[in-house]
Amino acid sequence: MKMKIMTVIGVFLCITIFTLVGFASFSTAVLIPGTIGDNPLFQEAIKGVKEAVKIVGLDEPKIIEGGDDYNSYGKKLISLAATNQYDILVTFTDAMASSIIEVASIFPEQKLILINGNINLATQKVPPNVFSVNIKNEDQGYLAGYFAGLITKSSLPNANKELKVGIMMPDIYPAWTDILIPAYNHGVKAVDPNIEVVQSILGSWVDVGKGTQAAKMQFTQGVDIILLLTGSACMGAVDEARVEGKYIIGVNTNKIYLEPDVILGCVLIKNREEIKNILLRAYRNTLPFGTEEIVGAKEGVISFTFRDPNYKKNVPEKIQVAMLECYKRLQNGEINPLGD
Repeated sequence: MKMKIMTVIGVFLCITIFTLVGFASFSTAVLIPGTIGDNPLFQEAIKGVKEAVKIVGLDEPKIIEGGDDYNSYGKKLISLAATNQYDILVTFTDAMASSIIEVASIFPEQKLILINGNINLATQKVPPNVFSVNIKNEDQGYLAGYFAGLITKSSLPNANKELKVGIMMPDIYPAWTDILIPAYNHGVKAVDPNIEVVQSILGSWVDVGKGTQAAKMQFTQGVDIILLLTGSACMGAVDEARVEGKYIIGVNTNKIYLEPDVILGCVLIKNREEIKNILLRAYRNTLPFGTEEIVGAKEGVISFTFRDPNYKKNVPEKIQVAMLECYKRLQNGEINPLGD
């Protein structure tokens, strides 16, 4: 009996030591296609990466910011792979899909992870050393549109009778123009088909003044709530909304605290948990490289600021209930965000 117990203990210790050694061999580098400081989504992503390595006892990941030189991102990824120092390279967004495929071809032993990006933009078949996870932008757009429709139809003090809502983006981006914006329109029309959607493209990611001017033009046309997509330029609309007594919807992270009486709600991407779980699967050798996953409301990755205290205070209860019902139907597959 003692011999059996000792054998079991020995096997357990061997498995534990093997697992720890396996984890210890992993090193991770993260390439940010941009800068961390002005992007809450990247900030949350880095937190998720650091939490993952801490859980399994690995060294701190190498974090590289690509900066504003968009043309250098691919070269930076190649340089990281060429060092042969990192078992896993992580990067983000559709813009890096082609670079991921190029590096995967040059360095077939290098494991690569693309987060929040559509790998199908660059290939029809995911290479065996690549894992990609893409966000359902349509879930995000539909939720925002449904909320915008409810607000413009409401009796809130800054909602008018024009039945017009807006959307603002810094530049043309396929994931927005082809998916998110059509879904936003469907969400709006699900509330009332007579609501008009006004769209602004700023032509800049950083010029706050352009966001201010675009918001002013939309408000002049009768818009009373605008969905702002990623980019500091769009944030210029927040100040203008405060001045004119209008409303804003945020995306990706909770921005309500910036102007609680203006930013009524935000559609969230739970980037931090998503990335942490993906890396933990990679470290535990359970991540299916050579495949792509698509996640959204059903998986809880796309959500809304349902629990924010200012949302609960400033948004009528009737609208809060309607938003929860919409979200549950989206999760259950009862809604096609891009139309019937």
